[in-house]
Amino acid sequence: MEIITGRLQNGWFKQDPPANISVGDTPLDKCRMALEKLFIPSIYTNGIPAFKRLSEAYVYLTGDSDISGCFNPHKVSKDLRSCQDFHSGTFSSALENALNVFMTKMYRNFSFHEEILISQKRNIKDFKKIKSIQFGYFGELPDVDPEAGDYVSMAPYSDSQAEYTISQKGAVIWVTRYMIVDDNIGIIQDMTKRLARAARRTHAKYVWDFFIKNALCPDGTAWFTSAHGNLSNAALDISPLVTAIKALANMTEAGPSAEKIGLDLATFNWNLVVPINMWDTAVKKNQCESVFTSNDLTTKDPNPCQKLFGVNNERIIPCPFITNSTQWGVIRDREDVPIVEMSYLNGHEEPDLFTSAGPAREGLYTFGNDKLGYKIRHEYGGALVDYKGGYCSITP
Repeated sequence: MEIITGRLQNGWFKQDPPANISVGDTPLDKCRMALEKLFIPSIYTNGIPAFKRLSEAYVYLTGDSDISGCFNPHKVSKDLRSCQDFHSGTFSSALENALNVFMTKMYRNFSFHEEILISQKRNIKDFKKIKSIQFGYFGELPDVDPEAGDYVSMAPYSDSQAEYTISQKGAVIWVTRYMIVDDNIGIIQDMTKRLARAARRTHAKYVWDFFIKNALCPDGTAWFTSAHGNLSNAALDISPLVTAIKALANMTEAGPSAEKIGLDLATFNWNLVVPINMWDTAVKKNQCESVFTSNDLTTKDPNPCQKLFGVNNERIIPCPFITNSTQWGVIRDREDVPIVEMSYLNGHEEPDLFTSAGPAREGLYTFGNDKLGYKIRHEYGGALVDYKGGYCSITP
């Protein structure tokens, strides 16, 4: 059974529920979980069934059987009324919780593969400037003769530093009384799906722009330059692919090591990034068994790149954000070298949803102007921290 993250009033509960703890043991918590299950039937609710309809959840939490927008606590069960945080905004709060859980699931499902560039994630607590420090590598261990002398200190390693800040992104969506009267949960689900997709696409564009727009490294130079040895103007083919792979393998560790980073074909986990209209060419280059070595089309050599980017081409990434039809590149495994560092406020990698416009907590109404506003907010920032993890080619 699929277990996903949800958000209750008293905090977050994570993916694997403890076997000896019952989640949602108050009447109000059970209502929240029943509403979650209405949106996501597969969610774990510790045996609590879903509401059958959205209007049923509304009436149950407000006592407003006519869905007129007037809070009527006297028609609500005593157990529910006895909850300390039960009030006219309880339904909007419970719906906020359900939409948060549903949006988180959808956000994770919409993958634009920007994660291949993110080698480090940080949990940041404020909006101050963030310093990303990348340390160099030690050289070889020196020979030691303890009887002749003490161990010597390793040569100090160098470091590079980038600075960036977190920015805020967000908007408001509206759930209307009309949607609840008509039980239009499908409309609310579709609206939330599209909101999650927009948030994921925005995040993905932010990350992919480091590659597409040739971002600056900490030293102020562009990611892809001839001086870095990772820029080409060759069209996608077997020979240029081999050149790209060799160039990345020959990159050296930051000082004082200066040793080649290399490559391990047995654990090769690199990605070939192409614009959408080039995906078929990329697949052909990845799957073909041999390649002609000269223009006479008589001599063939084995293709050294055959299935190097996945048996089923799973590491060929057709990036929808690349607008230059000739731009392609190779991104090596993010575990090999640092590429992009991303920071998220309070560690929230997914966006949050909050009630932005709704009834007063102690008021007599369950809506504000016959609608409830929900604000999505996503706060993150990042920086390119090293050029050695990528190779790019743009044909003139």
